[in-house]
Amino acid sequence: MRILAMETATPIASVALLEGDRLVREIMESVPRRHLEWLAPSIARILGDAGWRPGDVEAVAVSIGPGSFTGLRIGVATAAAWARASDLPVVASSTLETVAEGLDARGLICPVLDAGRGEVAGALFERNGTPRRVLDDLVGPVHVLLSRLPRDRAVVFAGDAIARHGEALRGHPQAVFAPEPQWIPRAAMTGRLAWRRLSRGDHDDPYRLKPFYARGAGITLGKGVPPGAAAEEMRSAVEEGEGR
Repeated sequence: MRILAMETATPIASVALLEGDRLVREIMESVPRRHLEWLAPSIARILGDAGWRPGDVEAVAVSIGPGSFTGLRIGVATAAAWARASDLPVVASSTLETVAEGLDARGLICPVLDAGRGEVAGALFERNGTPRRVLDDLVGPVHVLLSRLPRDRAVVFAGDAIARHGEALRGHPQAVFAPEPQWIPRAAMTGRLAWRRLSRGDHDDPYRLKPFYARGAGITLGKGVPPGAAAEEMRSAVEEGEGR
């Protein structure tokens, strides 16, 4: 199955093409506050580079947060518009799960993204192969996240929150920081997560995709995206995606 994956939750955005779980191509670029003007041309470019036509895409993947308001709004709206226009399955995943998928580590791993206002978004996974979720996504001060983590085992942290909150995260007695290149959520990993669900016949409703920002209640992602209609403010981004 040919998958188009999008990752726009942070200032470093990416798009990827996959054949099943095999990466075909990926484009990644720092685009702070430029997700809208970057995404559609990058999709067109990566399709052209791979020799794919838009009609060759058989499924769409996107991460829905936590992350930045503007970036998520653009990514989710574009993925939903593409899936609706082409009648394709779409798979949404947590951005924290995307970070976990990209880590070259075993044991307990904790993706952490900067949520602003002195807070972080984090989760916990156990990885001995495919990451298995242990703790649902949560947003709050570092000490709240640390209070939810086991203290008798090493925990590998990865994500852009380390740049601002690294010293606080070292409050965990067995904190290990992943190499910086592995902090970035990548579309290739979002696509791999999507492939696992698609191979089980599972996907989401493109009319019910909803971003989850860095502020607000914790997120539980199990069999699908929590229900909720797309926000009215996404309309211009949807139109941009449909007009590619």
